[in-house]
Amino acid sequence: MAFVVVAGAVVVLAWVGAAGLGVASALFGHGWVLPASSTDLAAVVGGLLTGHPGQGLPAADAARVPGPGAVYGCVLAAELAALLVAGTVGVLVGRYRRPGDARRGMATRHEAAQVLGVSRLRAARGVIRPDLSELPRWWWPATGTGGSQRVRPEQDPRGGSRDGGLR
Repeated sequence: MAFVVVAGAVVVLAWVGAAGLGVASALFGHGWVLPASSTDLAAVVGGLLTGHPGQGLPAADAARVPGPGAVYGCVLAAELAALLVAGTVGVLVGRYRRPGDARRGMATRHEAAQVLGVSRLRAARGVIRPDLSELPRWWWPATGTGGSQRVRPEQDPRGGSRDGGLR
């Protein structure tokens, strides 16, 4: 599998280099130039690697190729763009396939209550949300109501005060 991936990457980078040659010819030369087949691609990439841009192309196409500076600048830009795209795709695929990644965030209230139970969440509320651990007594459900309604201090039969009984 690794051999197939590496071989595919080499072929893609070869075609990207040839495309960089074509872009350089279109922008700075005398028209678009691209190898006609895979066998021509090998000769063109060989020419790029040996310092002779345009080698391996037919004579009419080789005449349209600009100087080496423009060619290698465009080839470099094309190769860097291809590597950037490949790296971005690799990171996105890796993040998608990795279990427990950060995209999924925190559990919802329902999920936490389902896993831990309400009594365990209330017991650990000082650790979970220390900024809310000292809530007034009237904030928590009154006993005997089934936990479905909150009792304000004015309604609390146990004599709750305005400050929630925290003194």
